[in-house]
Amino acid sequence: MKFSYKHLILLACCLAGMCAEAIASKKPNFVFFLSDDQLKADYGCYGLPLDLTPITDQLAKEGLVFDQMFTTQAICAPSRSSLFTGQYPIRNGCFINHIGVRQGTKTVYDALKPLGYEVVLAGKVHVQPRSVFRWDKYIPYGSSKDLPLDKIDHYLKSAGNKRFCLFITSNYPHGPYPKTPKFPADQTIRHPHIKSSSNKALAGYYDHIAKKEKELERVLAMLKKHGLESNTVFCYSADHGNGADAKYSVYDRGLNVPFIVRWPGKIKPGRTDALVSYVDILPTFVEIAEGKSPKNIDGKSFYPLLKGQIQQHRQTVFGLMTQQGVLATHVFPRRSARGKRYHYIRNFNTLERIRRDERAGKKIDPFHRLGAAKHPDTPEEELYDAKTDPFELVNLAQDPRYAKIKAQLKQEMFSWMKQQNDFLTVDGKIPYLKSKHPIDQSGEQYTCPPELAGTVKEYLDPHELTGRE
Repeated sequence: MKFSYKHLILLACCLAGMCAEAIASKKPNFVFFLSDDQLKADYGCYGLPLDLTPITDQLAKEGLVFDQMFTTQAICAPSRSSLFTGQYPIRNGCFINHIGVRQGTKTVYDALKPLGYEVVLAGKVHVQPRSVFRWDKYIPYGSSKDLPLDKIDHYLKSAGNKRFCLFITSNYPHGPYPKTPKFPADQTIRHPHIKSSSNKALAGYYDHIAKKEKELERVLAMLKKHGLESNTVFCYSADHGNGADAKYSVYDRGLNVPFIVRWPGKIKPGRTDALVSYVDILPTFVEIAEGKSPKNIDGKSFYPLLKGQIQQHRQTVFGLMTQQGVLATHVFPRRSARGKRYHYIRNFNTLERIRRDERAGKKIDPFHRLGAAKHPDTPEEELYDAKTDPFELVNLAQDPRYAKIKAQLKQEMFSWMKQQNDFLTVDGKIPYLKSKHPIDQSGEQYTCPPELAGTVKEYLDPHELTGRE
């Protein structure tokens, strides 16, 4: 049988397509399960002496457990935006909870789609704008807060041979919590840092943790049922810590999040103390998918760590918080630099600074004074030894024995801030930021003094303030 040149070309194309499909089929799927507002210390695998998280604890036995994974900001939208973009909040523009990232920002969709992946989100979104955060498929909630598990099951059943990256984002254990919780309030555990939560509130929080555990159990069972378990990189995490003393902060309890990676036969189960950031997850997925790391991101792949080729990853990770734009809005910006052991924090609008400015004859803005007064016992500088003081209760910033460590972390932090185009400087002006919760208007969990209502002359656009020409 003779073939024309045209037939040979078609045959070559078909063979090339089959080879590409065969290569693609060897790439793993990604499933990332994200819980909402759960403190790292509230897991058995991270030391909680309760049988509260049996499913996560079993997953920890099957995967690699990270003791020092850090999100970038301890609040929902900025944390998730960093996860999806590989950029710190100032760079991507989402450093206030209810604003979007900059137009034109590239995401995990842009990174994995060209590598043959279908990129899917199921559950809570809390990132914007839609023009940036695109998905091949979005699986929404129904009429309740529960994950759309049946729809997720249907998606996994119909996945076939296609490669996919599926983010499953639970609403739990985020509040509001049940008024009559099932968990016994007298059996809850109050960690040393907890000041504001009642035992009843903790019991309701535990109830929601149990709901999240059931969702996680169903998802893991789906992967096994549909034969996807062995060729799926499964990640578990929580977006940030829980409670007013963790969420909205830059302490470890807010930023140091649980993180477990399971890939049967590929990643050896165990634990690692390597220092890693949420911005590193996107480039890691890309490298596993045999792609090149995207440009203009802050993250770097820790795939060699997963393969056991290296034991450490970063020397320092960074965190920030913008108290403007949250429910209890006020002026109290923070930045932090976290090394393997020591953690430096700079608070930019403390009573300490207010008094220093008064002595220098500077006029004090009333909203700055109010913001500082909400944190009367918080100094301008903090330094903690995370090894001996995991709940960060003993501030070492003024101890001369730690002066060199403090100076090094402080220098790294301000260098990072400059690289990010941060609007804060050592003693510079702290502007008012345009957001969902204006500082001179009363709103949810915030009452503006009547005499100050409507007195802010200028709100600056966060993107313009931190944008690059």
